[in-house]
Order: sequence, then C-alpha cells, then structure tokens
Amino acid sequence: MRLGQLAGAAAAAALSLHSPCFADSGVAVFEAKCAACHVGGGNVLNGGKNLKLEVLQKNGYGEPDAIVALLRNGKGQMPKYQGAIPPVSRLTDEELEDVAKFVLEQAKAGWQV
Repeated sequence: MRLGQLAGAAAAAALSLHSPCFADSGVAVFEAKCAACHVGGGNVLNGGKNLKLEVLQKNGYGEPDAIVALLRNGKGQMPKYQGAIPPVSRLTDEELEDVAKFVLEQAKAGWQV
C-alpha cells in the first residue's frame, strides 16, 4: 500500500467515527474511491479543487445532485464512476448519493478529523 493510500484510508476511518449516518455507504465509498486524492477534504493533485465548502460552492458543487453528476460523468482529472468503465470501478446511484451527502456533511463541518 502506498503512503498516500494509507493516509487516505486512515483519514476515511477517522471520518467514519464523526458521521455515523453515512457510515454504511458514504464513508466506505469515500475510503475506497476518494480518500487517496481527497484526504481531509483536500486535493493532492490540484489544491484549488478541494472539498472545502467554499470551494465546492464556488465551483457549482454545493448541492448533492451536482456532486453526483460530477461523480457519474467525471471532469478533467476527476474520474467517472458510471458509464463505459470497468465494472469494478462503477458505483451505484445510491452509492453516488451517499458519498455526495457525506462530502457535503464533512465540508459543512470543516472536515474535522
């Protein structure tokens, strides 16, 4: 396991303790698909496109539906999680909704980990 993956997994595990309502799916999806790049709400590839509330809102992702659309279709370096991709990488609509709600919940809380 790479150091970034290890740090992401540790952060996601800590986040799961703070958001029990999303512990079943949102945290699990975040840990598996998002935490390596977005540990603590940041962005290791492009710091200006992080998951902090003000940045999400500025970029048009202040609502769960907008985040779901981004996850579904991808954009730039952000991969897509539905469509013409290997089945192992795909997420269900429910998983997309759960992780979007989790991200917004954490963003509103300031990503306190």
